[in-house]
Amino acid sequence: MKMNLQTLTKDLCAYNLWANHELVKQLTEKKEGTAADSIELPHINQKLSRLLAVEEEWMQKIRCKETRSPEERVFEGAIDALLKDLVVQSESFLNYVSELSEETLKEKVAFDISGGGDLKMSRYEMIQHTVGDSTHHRGEIVIS
Repeated sequence: MKMNLQTLTKDLCAYNLWANHELVKQLTEKKEGTAADSIELPHINQKLSRLLAVEEEWMQKIRCKETRSPEERVFEGAIDALLKDLVVQSESFLNYVSELSEETLKEKVAFDISGGGDLKMSRYEMIQHTVGDSTHHRGEIVIS
């Protein structure tokens, strides 16, 4: 099977969805003496909110539909709602990316980063960045 940019990008987003499913599983499994026993810990909610915000922000940039205000959107709510939103958002990301053509993935998109000015990057590079950033934020959620 010939690997192309579409396949690689779709696989990357499928990995992101899988990793978020694994995070949900780890956070919801009941293990005595673990974070799952006190799942409402504020730092976990904060990190999940940040993970959701990062993915949403980059999806808006990739779609050329930045509509958020300069202030970062904060996802609030119970941990189970945050976890559900994370999986739904990752599924939506995968579905969107799966429909992109090779030309669309290579297309350079202009966007603004607060404090960084106007930038231009291909959608593929933006998708790579999004998954890398999501991986970083998942890693910050410590389950002891």
